[in-house]
Amino acid sequence: MKKDSELFRPLVITAEKYLKDYCDEKQDDDEKAKVALRVLSVYRRILKVEKERKEIKLEWEKLVKGVAGLGKFTKKSTKQKRWKAGERIKPKP
Repeated sequence: MKKDSELFRPLVITAEKYLKDYCDEKQDDDEKAKVALRVLSVYRRILKVEKERKEIKLEWEKLVKGVAGLGKFTKKSTKQKRWKAGERIKPKP
């Protein structure tokens, strides 16, 4: 599946060309220029969201690995550590 940024890219290229012509005074439609600026603004937000999504995915993967590593510590090993430390653990009825 393509990313949203890839799908919007042709529209962004067109908007950039129009704004360049508008700045060079080859185009004079203010409304089209406003729409082109909005296209670029939305595209920038899409790129930002995709970057955040990627960072969240990486953080999630690290978290899953960390939780998997915690699976090695069970209640039994915790009780054994307390017993060695001199604490008595009362069994639950």
